[in-house]
Amino acid sequence: MAARMATPSQMPPVPNREDIGATWQYLQTGITRIMNELERGIDMQMYMGVYTAVHNFCTSQKAVGLTGPAMQSNHRGAHLLGEELYNNLITYLQKHLEDLVEASKSHTDEALLAYYIKEWSRYTNAAKYIHHLFRYLNRHWVKREIDEGKKNVYDVYTLHLVQWRKVLFEQVSGKVMDAVLKLVEKQRNGETIEHNQIKQVVDSFVSLGLDEADMSRSTLDVYRYHFERPFLEATAEFYTAESKQFVAENSVVEYMKKAEVRLAEEEERVVMYLHQDIAVPLKKTCNTALIAEHSTLLREEFQFLLDNEREEDMARMYNLLSRIPDGLDPLRTKFEKHVLKAGLAAVQKVQSSEGDKLEPKVYVDALLEVHSQYQLLVKQAFNDEPDFTRSLDNACREFVNRNEVCKDTSTKSPELLAKYTDVLLRKSSTSIEEGDLERTLTQIMTVFKYIEDKDVFQKYYSRMLARRLVHSNSSSDDAETSMISKLKEACGFEYTNKLQRMFQDMQISKDLNKDFRGHLESVDSAKTVDSTFSNFGYRFLAPTSAINAFSPACGNCHRN
Repeated sequence: MAARMATPSQMPPVPNREDIGATWQYLQTGITRIMNELERGIDMQMYMGVYTAVHNFCTSQKAVGLTGPAMQSNHRGAHLLGEELYNNLITYLQKHLEDLVEASKSHTDEALLAYYIKEWSRYTNAAKYIHHLFRYLNRHWVKREIDEGKKNVYDVYTLHLVQWRKVLFEQVSGKVMDAVLKLVEKQRNGETIEHNQIKQVVDSFVSLGLDEADMSRSTLDVYRYHFERPFLEATAEFYTAESKQFVAENSVVEYMKKAEVRLAEEEERVVMYLHQDIAVPLKKTCNTALIAEHSTLLREEFQFLLDNEREEDMARMYNLLSRIPDGLDPLRTKFEKHVLKAGLAAVQKVQSSEGDKLEPKVYVDALLEVHSQYQLLVKQAFNDEPDFTRSLDNACREFVNRNEVCKDTSTKSPELLAKYTDVLLRKSSTSIEEGDLERTLTQIMTVFKYIEDKDVFQKYYSRMLARRLVHSNSSSDDAETSMISKLKEACGFEYTNKLQRMFQDMQISKDLNKDFRGHLESVDSAKTVDSTFSNFGYRFLAPTSAINAFSPACGNCHRN
């Protein structure tokens, strides 16, 4: 560790290594300079003098005041002198810290925070220098004691932290924490604070977490008990009081906006000056005070938001209630009932206006309009959540199969859907573009997935497909193939096997007819050539034989 150069300080001369008492006085003078005036720097002469004095203290041949067997062993004498130096350092640190405690009593609130931070910084910086100066003690006596399993023996830097925790921290931490909480409350009330002070306090609390079982490891026990616990308690108390007052004076929507802001502020607070360990419990505390305690009020507002299509506010409510356990279950139930009601109303409306002449397109479009509206709501307001999608599906399945049109027969929906599909796939003067047709077929499949009696749909669809194929009335072979593929994907191979065979048979028939017409064209061409060459005394018999072979099948063919 490098020592800073400064004006040489007045240090007593290095004492004789045999004079243990004088050696300690010399060390104490150097330690005091480091503790109290480190910012002025350390001159190299003093630095090396203290380092040497530590070595001399620990290796002195004469242990003053020791008699008996201890004096008969240099090793044992050095061992006892190392212990004496260690205990002298403890006594010195305790006295130094007691003086700091006494001085802290003249400070309160932010002044106390400033004092604590200043002394903590000075103390820990000094501890690093002293740890280095006592390196010989660390290497030999301290290491040996720890290896032998001695409790409450630490390297010199850790000893500084242990003494700070025992002497100063236990007496001052409560007042320091009160000052921190007052500062945080000021910030929550909109005042600007010096948040770096809180961060430094947090760091000091974390640094004091020492694992008594393994001093090479650190824990967050001190931080959690002395900082995190009171911080969370104060947070819950603050937001419980504020939210009750705000709800009493403002609308639910305004409260949700306020809660969003508060939650975001607390997340930012963790980033700015709190320890990351507090993030989860702080979030839980805020969620309880700001959301869970007002969840009934929020849920009661949900129906109003649905009825008035307040999508942004529903998204806000979803985001808030998703933060608490089972917060969204009542919303999903209300959403499902609302969609069902909307679907039934839409069908009843078209039934009333159309009467017995209800057009399949009008019916299917009514179903699709309700589904599309609430599917978009699920995506934009409810984050496409699977449970809300399930609620939408349950409602759609109900109003597709059990509505005003289906009250007399449960087969009405599959029948009307099949008829609408037939209208789309037949040739007509109002045929739609290929791209639009594909999109419409996809929409039809949306309704189809909610149809409970899919066999009824298959019965009507196969009958209408046969009619289109026999009368060559399909608008597009590609569209027919696409629809069959969609049905196959939805219901499997067995469901569409008959439909595919019908379509394939017609394709084979078309191919045979095409080949036959091609053959006829080639025969007609050959007859023309045969007639021409006959004028010159030649005659081709093969084409005439081919024509005779096909004549029974075609009335347009002539025998020669």
